[in-house]
Order: sequence, then structure tokens, then C-alpha cells
Amino acid sequence: MPIASYPSPPPSAPRADAMSAAAGKLTKNRIYLNGALAGQAYLKRTRTAMCTHGQCRPGMLREQLQSFSAHSFPAVFVKGFVDAIDVYVSMSLGGHDVDPQAWDVLAAIERRGYREQ
Repeated sequence: MPIASYPSPPPSAPRADAMSAAAGKLTKNRIYLNGALAGQAYLKRTRTAMCTHGQCRPGMLREQLQSFSAHSFPAVFVKGFVDAIDVYVSMSLGGHDVDPQAWDVLAAIERRGYREQ
């Protein structure tokens, strides 16, 4: 059975030594971290599509999550992805203008206090 692969973090990902001392258990789990960064990448793609085409195709998030399931991504990866989306939505609904291009998703997750399980 082939081993599931998942995206590597982008080159602009924050370095471990640049993260605050508050960066706890979540960011030490590389699979969770990759899921959160994949969530940020998804948001970047979605925002670009909205700016370019003026709309977002219904069901895109559901399709992305189904793809993770179909390709047997680890549950902790999916949790990181969903947590990133959740933080983004929460911040946006709370009145913050969040730009996924410049957003520090890992710091936002840490501030929110998510747990791996």
C-alpha cells in the first residue's frame, strides 16, 4: 500500500527559532503543522480565485476534505487544516481583515489554543 503524502510547507514558513516561546505542542507536530499550512495555502488559492473570477465555486472546501480522505491523509493533518480554516473564519467574522498571503496561521492557532486531539 502506498504511503500517503502531503504538501511540504512553503519556503516562506516561519522558522522554529523565529516563533515565540508560546509556540507549544501543536507546532512541534510536523504533520499537524503541515495541515495548518495546507489550510493557509487553500485559503490563498480560494482568495485569488475570488479576486480573479469574482466568486467561489460551491463545495470547494468539501471537495478538498474528501480528497484528504480519499488519499488517506493522517487525521492530525486534516485537523491542522480544519483548525486553520476555523481560525480564519472566526477572525473574519470577528471583524478582522485577514490576508492569507501575510497571515501567520501558526501564531493564530497558538493564540486560539487548539489542541491536537
